[in-house]
Amino acid sequence: MKFEPTFDYGKTDLSKEENQVLWKFGELVKNLITIASNADKQIYIIGMGLVTDEMALDFESYFTLSYKQYLNLQLLNKEAFNELLLLDNFFEERSGDKDPDFWDESLLGTNNDWNIVRQNAKSILLFMGMDNLDIECTHHNIQDKGIIIGQHTITRLIRKA
Repeated sequence: MKFEPTFDYGKTDLSKEENQVLWKFGELVKNLITIASNADKQIYIIGMGLVTDEMALDFESYFTLSYKQYLNLQLLNKEAFNELLLLDNFFEERSGDKDPDFWDESLLGTNNDWNIVRQNAKSILLFMGMDNLDIECTHHNIQDKGIIIGQHTITRLIRKA
């Protein structure tokens, strides 16, 4: 199966399993680009919310819970899959209260473990042949009486210039 990263699979019939898997795979690529980015860009892409948690939860949703579908459709090569498993384990080893500094958003730019995670994500994107992509996002704030109460973020993959 061929994945076209700049195609918006979210606009396809997601009741068809193939379209749903391709959409989730695109979300995984976006997640890896976000994880591979510097702290300022990570904060910008995620927008409202706890950035560290959001990145890890998205990784769990789009890799940990979905990788068998990607393997069945041959969307992941062995090298990328093995590195993704290592990253999954890295997050798992720090989950919950095991490493509070890792989840402290104020340390996102200085915590050495996040530098390791960024480098791992860059390597995974290279193994996947997706290192030529970037992410573009638009945030729409949801307000109630002038107070921001939520945010809707639209992201899409673009080719690097």
